[in-house]
Amino acid sequence: MHKTIVASVTLAAAVFCTAPAWAIDDDTPHVQQSIDGYIRPAFAKFAEEAALLAPATNAVCQDTTQESKAEFSDRYRALVEAFGGVSFLRFGPLIDDHRLESLAFMPDPRGITQRQIRKMLAEQDASATNPAQLAEKSVALQGLTALQLIAFDKSGNVILGDPSDKRDYICGYAEAITLNVSRITSKISVEWQDPDGYSSRLLSPSPETGQIRSSKEAIETIFNALVTGLIVVKDQELLPAIGTEISKSKANRLPFTRSADGRAYLISELEGIHATLVAANFSPSLGKEFGWLLNSLDFEFNNGITSLKAINQPLRQSIKDDEIYNRLNLLVITVNSLRDTMALELAGALSLTGGFNALDGD
Repeated sequence: MHKTIVASVTLAAAVFCTAPAWAIDDDTPHVQQSIDGYIRPAFAKFAEEAALLAPATNAVCQDTTQESKAEFSDRYRALVEAFGGVSFLRFGPLIDDHRLESLAFMPDPRGITQRQIRKMLAEQDASATNPAQLAEKSVALQGLTALQLIAFDKSGNVILGDPSDKRDYICGYAEAITLNVSRITSKISVEWQDPDGYSSRLLSPSPETGQIRSSKEAIETIFNALVTGLIVVKDQELLPAIGTEISKSKANRLPFTRSADGRAYLISELEGIHATLVAANFSPSLGKEFGWLLNSLDFEFNNGITSLKAINQPLRQSIKDDEIYNRLNLLVITVNSLRDTMALELAGALSLTGGFNALDGD
């Protein structure tokens, strides 16, 4: 899923291992390695996948066949996976102008997106089929979560392009969503690629630049996003879905289960968090007594990801299966352990403020 990005992470780590050392109290190398080794290529991939979804959406609406539906489903899944690989990077370009919510409005336990879409479909508001005008509407109507509701049925089948009295309107709306998503992802990627853009705040911090005043605060911005990402996976995605017991589980509380991409999204989130951690290359900054931490984190990330990959059924249809429900319960424990190891032990070993949770606004 992130093979290309992981390869670049490995290459970046090798390059930096042979490069001249920075000052011992400078965290700039970790920031640089995170940006070049993972963040920039991951956002570039996200933008590339978004650009490919738009023509697939147009194709399924112009000629609705099993082949065009399969292509749309594949392109949608690839974009969901790419989104999972960056959605935890909740700082800088991704959160400017409410972009994260515009890309995917979640969690949405009260069904705000569904209610707004129903109202819009009933009125057939023509402005929703114009990408520029759609961008001015509620964030719940703009992104991948909205597209999922109009493009898939509850069993994960593509229904976009199927005959109905609203077919042309729904197709126009779907195409506007994909163009709007592509516009947003392109802007984010460009801003990360620009050496004078947001990355300059991380790589050249100073007390005069605002919130990020030192290289320590720069790496903490990235590190805390990883911790927050783990909290999101556990508290906003897994726990609401599994409930307190199997009979109370609600698979639809997991992101992207309607399109049968819930498992793929969870895997991408964990792979992305892990790959960013690897890219940062914290090993040189850890003393011998803490050298085990990174190996332990590698082991736990791989266990969680492997367990998810072993599930070969869509979670929406299989969550009440004992084996799969138990796997998700165990994943909660694994993710919680990862969060504790990173936020408490690794952060302490690196003298970082790792307990910060961006969701609290602390």
